[in-house]
Amino acid sequence: MKIRSDMNARTAMVYGGAAFLLVIVGFRSVLATLDPDDIGFMTYLSSIALILEFSMLLLYAYTIYNLGPDGGDSHGSSSGGPGTAIIADMDKKGLAALTTAVDGLQNELKSYNDKMAEMSASITNLVEGQVREEIKKEVNEILTKAISK
Repeated sequence: MKIRSDMNARTAMVYGGAAFLLVIVGFRSVLATLDPDDIGFMTYLSSIALILEFSMLLLYAYTIYNLGPDGGDSHGSSSGGPGTAIIADMDKKGLAALTTAVDGLQNELKSYNDKMAEMSASITNLVEGQVREEIKKEVNEILTKAISK
């Protein structure tokens, strides 16, 4: 029998060890406080509680060990369980939502880039002096109209 070394197996071994430690310490305490002349109700109750706790810890350890290394059922196949289809469907839905969001973001960025290009062209016109020339034309027309009146 090969012993696994994954996290679930280690946790199961810790619980198994705790179960045996509980029994040893528990019965040692019961025997240390036992009055041979009077074995009472509490002695029986403590013994039953120790055995019950030991059994539950071993059952819990066995259950954890059988989860397998990936946290799933070690007896089922890891690539075709019912949970796999649900996760794949969730992945597809998430991917579709992410794709839609990225497309929307891409469209917004394109419109911002277009606006930036327009602003850049306007600033370039200012720098090149086209606006200055237009102002000169407007002032010239206004003065010409004022003089001709």
